[in-house]
Amino acid sequence: MPSTEQTGQTWLQGVPPPAEFRVADLCIDHLSRQFLATLPSNHQQPLPADLDDLALACLLVAYEHGNRSPLRTTNALESCLAAVGTRFWGDQLPWRLALEFCLHNPKQRLGVNELSASLDHNNSSIRLWMLKIAWLVRQKLDPDEAVPKLLNNMANTLGNWDASAGLCSALHQEEGYFWISAEGHEPEDYADQYQQRLGFIRERGLPAFTAQFEHLELRLRRKTDPFSLSQHAPEP
Repeated sequence: MPSTEQTGQTWLQGVPPPAEFRVADLCIDHLSRQFLATLPSNHQQPLPADLDDLALACLLVAYEHGNRSPLRTTNALESCLAAVGTRFWGDQLPWRLALEFCLHNPKQRLGVNELSASLDHNNSSIRLWMLKIAWLVRQKLDPDEAVPKLLNNMANTLGNWDASAGLCSALHQEEGYFWISAEGHEPEDYADQYQQRLGFIRERGLPAFTAQFEHLELRLRRKTDPFSLSQHAPEP
């Protein structure tokens, strides 16, 4: 006998039901449309912070829910990737990552390996952007690859070394494991500065170094939650 889902759609037993278009997918569609509607036409112009947040919000939803998303969600993300196709590669990366986490990824978009390779980028602004993206998908990073780069950032970079410390701490299950890694690490250079910064981290406490990422994630969820909560379940 045919089976029936909540929307009244029927299908034969043994035949997979059609993919649901869930609230998460509606949210990605909504955010993608906002991004495309406000994207500057001048591709040389840096993206405004609000557009960066829209891209990261789409990434966050795709990371958490994309494993069940229908092809329509993939198409929405592909449209945004195409729209930034001639821009700085860092503007493209959140969209490639979002597609990597989707159920449908026919063009085999990938981003995790590129993200991992760029955690110690020599440009401080690009490095911070990589760290922000990495925070959202941190469980997909290989700690064996990421942790040494982040610890070296703590030793030899001027800008945003504190962000590297915050992300590094989040890649460890417990604070004690972070300190085992940090104290056992021998930086490639600036060993004295590295020890001074470890002392500063001990003095302030690790939560102070993850706060900027937690604030980022809260800001992104404020973009998704009002829309998601406004959606209505189908009538029974």
